[in-house]
Amino acid sequence: MNIDRKKTDTEQIRIDNRREIIETLRVYGPMARVMLGRQTGLSPATVTAITSDLMAEGLLKEVKSEPPASPASRGRPRVLIDLNEESSFVLGIKLSMNELRYMLGDMKGQIVAEKAVELDTLALNSDSLMQTILDGIDEFMDSYTREKERLCGCGVAIQGFVNANEGEIVWSPALSFRHCPVTLPLSDALDIPVVVANDANCIAIAIRNQPEYQSMENFAVIMLGYGVGMGVIIDGALYSGFHGAAAEFGHTKYTADGPQCNCGKKGCIEAYVSDYAIYRKAKTLVELPETNELHPSDLEMSQLLAKAESGDPNVLEIYKEAGEVLGYGIANLMALFSPEKIVISGQGVRAYKFLEAGINAGVESALVKELISETTIEPYSWQKDITGIGILALALKAIY
Repeated sequence: MNIDRKKTDTEQIRIDNRREIIETLRVYGPMARVMLGRQTGLSPATVTAITSDLMAEGLLKEVKSEPPASPASRGRPRVLIDLNEESSFVLGIKLSMNELRYMLGDMKGQIVAEKAVELDTLALNSDSLMQTILDGIDEFMDSYTREKERLCGCGVAIQGFVNANEGEIVWSPALSFRHCPVTLPLSDALDIPVVVANDANCIAIAIRNQPEYQSMENFAVIMLGYGVGMGVIIDGALYSGFHGAAAEFGHTKYTADGPQCNCGKKGCIEAYVSDYAIYRKAKTLVELPETNELHPSDLEMSQLLAKAESGDPNVLEIYKEAGEVLGYGIANLMALFSPEKIVISGQGVRAYKFLEAGINAGVESALVKELISETTIEPYSWQKDITGIGILALALKAIY
């Protein structure tokens, strides 16, 4: 019995080391074996053995050697190794209000192709949603026959409340029904592993995988946009909680009887800070185009932001008040979690400079300074939607 257990432990260590090497190359890019050992803390013998196996499987490749620093430099240049980006592919799917986005990712987690499909998501039921997704996959992948043959996994990012352990959508503002199984029907149809995650968790993973965040073991990423979400990194890994649905920050309460939230309750932080909440409040004070207040477009939020840029006092006050509510929520995170850093991202971060004063005021009002000083709050620029990068990374991690 002990011998079998030792063998199991040894095999698991090798699997973990293999994953560590793949993830390190994915984050930092090509490097020499000696540097790979230093970065991962693995011995030269372990690095050599694992990289040799990965090379034989076609998952790694040697790339152009480093040129000598000068003609007088001695010794042979080091050979760099890198992930073979064409060895495997994964499919990413993002479901949000009235849109399905399909993304094809390579072994490095880079998006090599994508396609967005507009549809009325609220008109779908569970069966029609799955059929729509599968039909969309067939149509999307028809253009990528070679990649389809090497498709190894799939990740689905959902706007809303997800039970990652059970592989289901519990609730999403994009859908009119609840408790929709996702991973089982997709994995049965595609015959590949499928993972599902909340979109905020995907963003947290995408940020965590940036080299500048690799040294941080404990931090939180708050996503501002249509909703308000959060992903938490604890001991360097995404924390999902017992039910696989931790960190529903936007649905924690600011007050017991506040504005209506899209989840059906009142007084959630999201009901003050999300795009729809800010737009809803702004429509009562300034002239804005007629639209669906529950889902203002990027253009409409940009128009509102332009009013803040021009100094409209009503809009500036709305953003300040939203920032203050967010600050109270952040103060609770600091008191409960004591993270090294709280990163604010998502498309709503474009208004950060108008939220910042309120955030600071809320934090300072809610928390003693000793509990504030150790945590840094910073924005993360939102030039493009990085949700896809995160879900592709989660899909790859589930395979390798």
